[in-house]
Amino acid sequence: MNPSDPWSGTPVLVATPAPSLELGAPSAWCNGKSSGRVIGEIDIAATPAAVRLARSYVRELIGQHFGADRSELGDLELLTSEAVTNSVLHARPRRDGTVTVSVLHIDRYVRVEVTDGGAAEGRPSADDEQPAVHGRGLALMKALATDFGTCRGKNGTSTFWFGVGVRDGWRLP
Repeated sequence: MNPSDPWSGTPVLVATPAPSLELGAPSAWCNGKSSGRVIGEIDIAATPAAVRLARSYVRELIGQHFGADRSELGDLELLTSEAVTNSVLHARPRRDGTVTVSVLHIDRYVRVEVTDGGAAEGRPSADDEQPAVHGRGLALMKALATDFGTCRGKNGTSTFWFGVGVRDGWRLP
């Protein structure tokens, strides 16, 4: 199944079953169980245009969920862009040609997970290299994220995750 024309760069949403916490296994909870609540999850065709779609999706989702306005979501958007860019450019897509972007709410913490098909041929696996690092990605994660890491799935997938704290003034549902 090819969810999009790879040359057009046009992102395509792919229908998925109900969200599962097991899709994006947090590194601290690599058993696939998380105490967080999935706010939203989408599969996006693994093309460069996926970065813009993922950033918009996360911004709108968090804005609606917490009542945050766009001016408060800049760091979250930037980190989402970095994580999805790294996945699209430096990893393989999942078998259906997509990456999955999952957003979780854990207490006063928002966690974004990007799951792809694992390291591309000829590249070290996520266990052998720093997570989401090429250029400025690691520096941004260290500076802006509360925490970040990677987890490798049993089926060869790789999940990069980062979290940011829920800011004062965001209403908690």
